[in-house]
Amino acid sequence: MNKPRYIDWLVEEKGLVVQGGHEVRSYRIDYTDDSSVIDDWALHIRRNYIKDEDLNESAQLNGLTVEQYLKMYIIPQKDEPLGATARSGDIAEIVVSDLLEFIMGYTVPRYKQMNRSGKNNSEHGTDVIGYKFYKPDKTPNERDELIATEVKAKLTSEDYDSLASAIEHSGKDEDRLARTIDYCRKKLRYQNDSKYSEEVTRFLIKPENNYKIIYCAAGISSRIAIDKGITLSIDGEELKISDGQAIFFIHGKKLMDLVHKVYERCIQWYSQKSHNCYLNIKKPRLN
Repeated sequence: MNKPRYIDWLVEEKGLVVQGGHEVRSYRIDYTDDSSVIDDWALHIRRNYIKDEDLNESAQLNGLTVEQYLKMYIIPQKDEPLGATARSGDIAEIVVSDLLEFIMGYTVPRYKQMNRSGKNNSEHGTDVIGYKFYKPDKTPNERDELIATEVKAKLTSEDYDSLASAIEHSGKDEDRLARTIDYCRKKLRYQNDSKYSEEVTRFLIKPENNYKIIYCAAGISSRIAIDKGITLSIDGEELKISDGQAIFFIHGKKLMDLVHKVYERCIQWYSQKSHNCYLNIKKPRLN
């Protein structure tokens, strides 16, 4: 997947900790009204739901225009039951996936939003997984890395509750992670992403081919500015942060408004001429 232009809006903020001295990697979404970047972001989001090559065929088989098909079957709509919730949860996972892939250098399979039983239904399992191979030829090595991320979003809130919830739910559950890896492998294969399916297979049987697991918690909210020392709503036994566990906090002003703006553009149609990454598809005529 190509790097979306909005990544340049993620501004890293250093020196942040939660109680106990645990480091937090914080990123502020410093966005503008640049319509070209928002259009590019919308296209990127749409491609997390359905591939270019599948979109035209699916629309035609259902006797719909591309815009109609996206709105009815693919993209959550804010006026639908659970539509706004689905948008919030989905974009949080996509933004964290992008951060891990385009900033942290992990390979992040895109499968969670594709081919769901309902467009507003969420998938179970670990929210985001990514991996790195130590050797260039990708043969198994004990220094290979798998990152397992719990993502929580509260885009209408300005507090740190999303981060507290992510930390609380990002415990070491290797059985859940193993099921997620296998589900990811199978879904990638069904999506004809055989390359990534084969790469994910390497992380199935840890005892035979050991590797490093990094458990990660990521919270997202609409807090405008953050404190150098973050005090969470959980403490003591609930605040279980293990050595080597990664913590991310992503924030920005009025993020839910931004999400709706981007998602509305997901169902718009763009010509190949104006954006060379868009499809050139003829719309079927409705009877």
